[in-house]
Formats: sequence, structure tokens, C-alpha cells
Amino acid sequence: MKESEEQFRISIEKAPEAILLFDITQDRYIEANAEAERIFGCSRQQLLDSGPQQFYKPDQPDLLPISETVDEHRRLVITGETIVFERYIRNTRGEDLVMEVRLVLLQFTGRKLIRSSFIDITDRKHAEEALSLAIKKLNLLSGITRHDINNQLTMLMGFISILEMKNPDRSLSEYFQKVSKAAQRISSMIRFTKEYDEIGIHAPVWQKCRTVVDIAAKEVPLGQITVQNDIPDGAEVFTDQLIVKVFYNLMDNAARYGGKITTIFFSIEDRGDDNLIVCEDDGEGIPAGEKERIFERGFGKNTGLGLFLSREILDITGITISETGELGKGARLEMTVPKGIWRRTGEV
Repeated sequence: MKESEEQFRISIEKAPEAILLFDITQDRYIEANAEAERIFGCSRQQLLDSGPQQFYKPDQPDLLPISETVDEHRRLVITGETIVFERYIRNTRGEDLVMEVRLVLLQFTGRKLIRSSFIDITDRKHAEEALSLAIKKLNLLSGITRHDINNQLTMLMGFISILEMKNPDRSLSEYFQKVSKAAQRISSMIRFTKEYDEIGIHAPVWQKCRTVVDIAAKEVPLGQITVQNDIPDGAEVFTDQLIVKVFYNLMDNAARYGGKITTIFFSIEDRGDDNLIVCEDDGEGIPAGEKERIFERGFGKNTGLGLFLSREILDITGITISETGELGKGARLEMTVPKGIWRRTGEV
């Protein structure tokens, strides 16, 4: 028994992170390693004489709070589940640090212990904040630039219309039309850059696939085409919040290029550990040589940006998309959702 306790103590001392060991029965810390002494700027005895709340800055909120009211130690004892959170501390040297704290409940030699490990992530948080600020500034700059370009483009298109009306030479009509189409294409590209800027700005969230498809379907100019949504109510996917644009683009492309299309179908299928979200139609389908090219930027009769954008959005959380339909029998877009980012309501 003494040998196992000694090995346990040595494993704590040699751990690369700061570790404190709390005995629930005795209601006090019984062990602290050298890294904990360094991080907190305290001697081992000072750490053992401290309480759990003395390590945290009372004037700073949790970065990722587990609860605003429940003490983490108490919650750990009640649930037995590992608790991980981020919190500010101020050590005795006056340094403000951001720590990733992990609390684990242990049973050892008949005692209930709480193992608290602390990893200094201050530099990482500073880097994340700097990156976030840089992204915001770049988005602001690109937004201002888009606004200015759109203003000039609107003026250009207006002058083109005036020139076409005032010019009696009908032989130039073809050139006026080409210039107008080029200007419209530039406008579409500018809109695309705004949408592309938004990818990954917000953290992915769990979203109900059926609801998102229904929302997108209301925005697409489908004409006489109907959408049959067979995705179950409880099906959810963890993805970028722009997923609605993916479904919009799939339906928009089907309506534009599907030929004699009457219906667009959405469903889900199991494929081993993965799940498929399927969008298929009863149109003309995609030629074999274009199945991968349709996802390339610039490919297609319109801007060629819709499916490229869709693949980029899905890729944020590791979802892939491919075309597997048969020419003459309709297009079939399969979105493969890996295990872990797919669930039914009530499952975690």
C-alpha cells in the first residue's frame, strides 16, 4: 500500500502541469507539485493551507463558466463527471494568468480525492484575441471596400444604360449587353466575398437539419418545383451557422440547371459510423466529367461560386460533399457527416 501511495505521489510530482490534490473527507489540500508552486508563486505549504477559491481572481468572470452559482468541487462530487473550464488567476507575483482547469474525482486507498490540474494558456488566449481583432479589422476594411466598389459599379451600370438609350446604332447593342453582364457578374462576386468573409466567424452549433432546409426552401425562387423534406425532426448536425446557405445553394443550383425538374428531395441515410444528408432531384443529372468540377470556384454558367462556397462551409466541421447521381436520372448530392457531429434530439 505504501509503495502504491509513493508511486502516486511521484506521478503527481513529475506531471508537466500544475497539480493540487484535495481530500474531500479532510476538506483540505493534501498534495501540490513543484509546477503548482511555480505557477502560483507559493510554497507547497502555502498551497496546502489555501482553499479552492483563493486561487481565482474574484473580479474576473469565468471565460467558459460551468455554472454561475454552483461550486465546481461540489458539482464534481455530485455528478462524478470530469469538469473542465477556463479561469483567470493572479499569482503572488502579481501576474494575471489564464488557466485551463481540469477537475477529476478519484478513489484512492479508500479516500475520495479531487485532482485539480492547471495548464497555463495565457499566451494562447492572447494569440486568439489578437487574431480575432485582426479578423475584425480585415472584415471592416473589406466591408468598406465592397461598399465603395458597389457604389462605383452602380454608377457604371447607370451610365451604360443611359449610353445604350442615347446611342441610335443598334449594331452596338450586343456590346452593351456584354458590358452589362460583366458588371452584373462583378456584383455577384462582390456579394460572394461578403458571404465568404462570414465563414467560421461564429462558432459551430447544433442545428436541426429539417428546420434549416425548410428555412432555405422559402428563400429559393423555385417556381413550380416542390421540395420534399424527409429529414426527421430530431436529426441535428454540428456545423457552421451558415449551413442554411448550403441548402439554399443546392436547391438554387437544382432549379437553375436541373432541366425538366419537378421535385427536390432531402433525406438522411446511415453509412457505417457516418451519416449522409442527401439532396437529390428528378432532373437531368450531372455528366461524369463534371461531378467534381461543379465544386470548383468559377465553374458553371452563373458565378460558379455557390457550390464552392457550400463545400467551404461544410469543411469547417469536417463534413464532405460529393455528387453521386446518374446522368439522365437526376443529381444526387451526398453530405457525409462524421461520427461525433451528428445526433438525434436527446442524444449527446
